[in-house]
Order: sequence, then structure tokens, then C-alpha cells
Amino acid sequence: MQTTFVPALSKMLVNRKTSFKDSHPLSDFGPDENLNDNADIDWVNKSWVRGLLRFCAFVSLVSVSLNTPEMFAISIHLMYVTFIFDLIVTFLFSAEMLAKMHIRGIVKGEAPYIKDRWCQFDGFMVLCLWMSLILQVFEMTKIVDMYSYWSIIRFPRPLILIRLFREKLKFQLPKQRINTIFKRSRNQIINVTTFFLFFMCLYGILGVQFFGELRNHCVRNGTNPSNVTKADLMIPDYYCSTNPDYGYHCTSGMVCMQLNLSNVQRGFDGFDEFITSFFTVYEAASQEGWVFLMYRAIDSLYAELAFVYFITLIFILAWLVKNIFIAVIIESFAEIRVQFQQMWGSRGSATDSDSSQVIQCEGNSWKMVLIDENKAKGFAPPFFQKILCSNFFHTFFLLLVFANAITGATLSFKDQASIYNKLDGFYYAEVAFTVLFDLEALFKIWCLGFQGYKKRPFHKFELLLAIGTTLHIIPDLYRGHCTYFQVLRVVRLMKASPMLEDFCFKIFGPGKKLGHLILFTMCLLIIASSISLQLFCNIRDFDKFGRFDQNQDVKISLI
Repeated sequence: MQTTFVPALSKMLVNRKTSFKDSHPLSDFGPDENLNDNADIDWVNKSWVRGLLRFCAFVSLVSVSLNTPEMFAISIHLMYVTFIFDLIVTFLFSAEMLAKMHIRGIVKGEAPYIKDRWCQFDGFMVLCLWMSLILQVFEMTKIVDMYSYWSIIRFPRPLILIRLFREKLKFQLPKQRINTIFKRSRNQIINVTTFFLFFMCLYGILGVQFFGELRNHCVRNGTNPSNVTKADLMIPDYYCSTNPDYGYHCTSGMVCMQLNLSNVQRGFDGFDEFITSFFTVYEAASQEGWVFLMYRAIDSLYAELAFVYFITLIFILAWLVKNIFIAVIIESFAEIRVQFQQMWGSRGSATDSDSSQVIQCEGNSWKMVLIDENKAKGFAPPFFQKILCSNFFHTFFLLLVFANAITGATLSFKDQASIYNKLDGFYYAEVAFTVLFDLEALFKIWCLGFQGYKKRPFHKFELLLAIGTTLHIIPDLYRGHCTYFQVLRVVRLMKASPMLEDFCFKIFGPGKKLGHLILFTMCLLIIASSISLQLFCNIRDFDKFGRFDQNQDVKISLI
């Protein structure tokens, strides 16, 4: 019996490595840094090497963001600095690529380099780095002008920032389930895209049929339609109609005339033909300046027709289709989450923690907490512990927050003298509020202990506000940037409504997840800014994309 049990146990342990719950093989969807269990750990797979390469990816992003003609005009030495850093980064990534090719094989092998998606991405980034180096050599030797359009070669380089966080994109699911999820999501996205393109084409054709060319402008009498200057146009410029039954009619001294203007002069939007109309519909669907297009159509043609056309366009293309796209993405993520829950089941509590829970009243809300939270960890006697858990304590400070919000809302700067007289009655009121909230934070720390106090995220937020508002009441810092901490006190009023608190928690989630989301959004913003920097920095006398800080301002204003 013992001889049969040992092989069976060994076989079970081996199978556990390749199956999970329902005997489906697991597939890794993410970067595979380690090759396999039997391969020797080479230098390319060591953690410090991967950390160095991630740092090199960040250096490469900074270097390509500084590689613009306007930055080199500020300091010519910056050209050589960026070239040296790019040279070092390129050699390191090239060495990594050659090492992985040697270990994995290029085409043949257990996990060939050319068949791995992340390796393909790494190889493409190395190719872009070498092309950028060659281009910069030509620019330094004056063979190629720095303002040439060859700088577009550098635009894929900011994507190397993906290497900083791609290890977080690794997850495991049965391959069959992943393929089912991807297939269903792909079909939904294709259906929504087809739905969107159908209405784009429909409104493009309707625009051509309803409006056509919109070229009539109010100009001075005797204006040559082929040679129009700004002095000939009405101020402000108006589109008009030659039909007395509809549209806008020019004032005395002006005449409605069709002008022969080029697309550069009149703009690239309109309803002249299907291609131009399709682009105009897309511009209107982005809700960027669509009202001006509608006003142009109202001034030239029937107002009722323009109203119906543009209002239905915004409702279907800007609102309906956008929400459908969001719903498809949410459903895909929800399905992946359900698949994980079916595989892993409910997570049990840790064995070293007390999982017994009790109902506790905190202010006006009730919640389930661990028994360990009720244990006194501070130096306060039990009497003060009861005060901390009482309704009176929480209600008093909520009313205090409400009073502080009302006091701040009554502040007015209509009187010019109040701008310079900072130490007025509002200052002394703020000092009183700050002292009370500081005492509240110290009282909670005294009762719960610092370790017990910082376990709750909302307590950390309260402590941050206490420190910030304490700095704010310093006379030299009063009504400066520290005022933000005073304003953020109103967030504490969410504790007055458990439904509102729960709703906000569902929207924003824990602070750590919200921070990751903000960080991810900032990374996308930086990548988009660096890409657009290399696409448009070669345009002379165009200062919007000359430096990274200017480009960042443009992106933020677009958002």
C-alpha cells in the first residue's frame, strides 16, 4: 500500500502545477521574465538587472522628451547629453535582447523570442532606439536639419514607459476561459464600432443632403469673392442666406456673397462632400465646437433642420455610443472578476487573526468590525474609551465640521481692504476650529494608540487635515496653498450619511486603488505628451509642442 501511495502522491503534486480546480491548464497573460524552472538563471533574469532596465526605460523617456529643437536652442550641450544617455540605454537593451535570444532561441525552442508578444515589443523598442540614435548622429553632423520631418521616427519611443509597470499586468486564468472572454469582448466592441460607423456615415450623408456647401458670408459691397481680405468681412464674421425666407440676413452696407476661399482659409470642416462631411460629423461627435457648426447651419439654412440634425447627432454619437462603449468595457472587467472568483472562491481570513466580528455603532452608522478593534490599545481609561465610541462625540465633531464650512463660505473679498487684512475675525475663528480638531486627533490617538489609530484610512485623512490646517494658521502661511486643507474638511461630512459614504467608497474605492488609477492616468498623459512632442516639434514657429512643459499644458487643457 505504501509503494502505491508514494507514486500517486507524486503524480498529484505534479498535476497541481498544471491544473486548477476544474483541471483546465493555466495560461499566463503577462510578461514572462523567467524562462522556466529548469533553465539556469542568467544575468538577464536577475531582479537587479530588471530594476536597472526599468530605470533605463525612464531615462529613455526623459531623454526623448528633451530631444526637441527648441530645447537644443536653449542649450546646445543638451544634444550631446541626450545622445550619451540614449547610447547607454540602447546598448543595455540590445544586450538584453541578444541574451534572451540566446537563451530562448530566436525562432525555434521552448519559448522562442520572436513568438512572445512582450519580446516583440522589446525588440521593436530596441529598433526605435537605434533609429533615433542614427537620426541624432545625422542631426549633430548637420546632414539632416533638426526641424526636418524625420523626427517622427522618434514618436514610438515613449511607449517604453510600459516596461515600468508591465509586471503588474500578469495574471493567470484557464486558457479556454480567457479565449472565451476575449472573443465575447471582441465581438461586442466590433458590434459597437459598426454601430458607431453606421451612424457616422448616415449623418455624413444627411449633412451633404441637408446643408451642402456653406460658403456665404456677409461682406462689403463691391468685394471681389476671389480676393477677400479681413477688412472686407463683417465683424464678427457671419454666415448668411440669400433666401429671404430663412437664415441670417446681412445689415445695411453688407451683402451676402459666396466666397472662393481655400480650405486653409475657411477651415477643413463643412458638408461639401462625403469625406469632409464625415470628418465634420466626427468633430461634432467629440463635442468640440459643434455649437459653432450648428450656428453656421442656422445662419445659412432652415433653423429647425439644423436643430434636429445636431441635437440627434449629439444624443446618438456623443452620449449613446460613448455610454455603450463604457458598458462593454465594464462588462468585460466584471466577467473577468467573476471568473477569478469562481476559480479562487471566497478568501478565508488569516489564521493568525481573530475573525470574530461584532456590530459597532460609529456615529450614526453601524458596521461589522473585528473584536480586536474594540480592545483598548491606548493609554486612556475605559471611561474615555466609551466617550470615543459614543454618538455624542461623533455628532459633535460633525456639527463642528458643518459650522466650519459655513464660516468659510461666508468669507467675502468685496472689500479691497479685506484682501490685505488677513488676520481678521475669520482667522481667529479658524484658529479655534483648528485647535479643536487637533485635540480630537490627539484624543483618538490617546484612546486607540497610534497603531490602532492609523489602521483606519479615514483616521489617516483626519490626521493629514490636522497637520495641514495647523500649518495653515501660521500667519505667514495663512490664505496660501495650505488653505486646501481647510477646504477639504468638508469631506468629513460624508460620515453623516452612511449611504453617501458607501456610495463614494464604491465609486473611488480604497485610497490605494484610487492612487494607482491616478498614477496610471498620469503615465498615459506623459506617454501621449511625449509622442505628440515628437510628432509636432518639427513645425517652425509653433510653440505649443516645443518643450515638454508646453505640451503638458496643452494636454491638460484638452482633458
